[in-house]
Amino acid sequence: MNTTKKRLIVSVGALAVLAVIFVASCGLTGCRSNGENRSNSSAPANTGTTEIPGIPPDPGEAGKATLAGIDSDNDGVRDDIQRYIAITYPDSEKTREALSQYAKVIQNALLDASDKENSIQHAEESDKSQSCLWYVFGSVDAYGKVLDNLMPIVLNTDGRNYAYFTYNDQLGGQVFIDVPYDQRAAACNFDVASLPN
Repeated sequence: MNTTKKRLIVSVGALAVLAVIFVASCGLTGCRSNGENRSNSSAPANTGTTEIPGIPPDPGEAGKATLAGIDSDNDGVRDDIQRYIAITYPDSEKTREALSQYAKVIQNALLDASDKENSIQHAEESDKSQSCLWYVFGSVDAYGKVLDNLMPIVLNTDGRNYAYFTYNDQLGGQVFIDVPYDQRAAACNFDVASLPN
């Protein structure tokens, strides 16, 4: 049965979710009122300093200096996130592509967080990228666990956490239509069928 579901993001509900995300992300990034970052975070290890062919070098602390971070190959994915994805999922090109699609959307959402119209557009793109992840991983639970590990990398500074809260606040009262089940593969911005794994 192909039914289209609607989601209503209500400000109060969104704030409750944001509070949970804030507590979890601050536990991982060490949110501090003076803007410092905690260097001994319990977030998944990013990558170390090892150079890996085909992916950019570890940006280190310089990658945390601005909201945009460092994207040395200009592919739309911050270098620290690109490295995390490549190192964590070396055996699945589909997974890497799907997570990169999601990472680009979230990075744009962070950068445009103060603009309501752009935030709504990015939320629609996020729904689409999550439908792609659902298709690639086969279930909400499976891709949810993957995103649970990715988000501490994405939101690894106080500024990025704040931008994420601002972005989510822009979505209060908006309605988004989920991608129908039989169209999830088309939600990927890459040819899923052409990738063997």
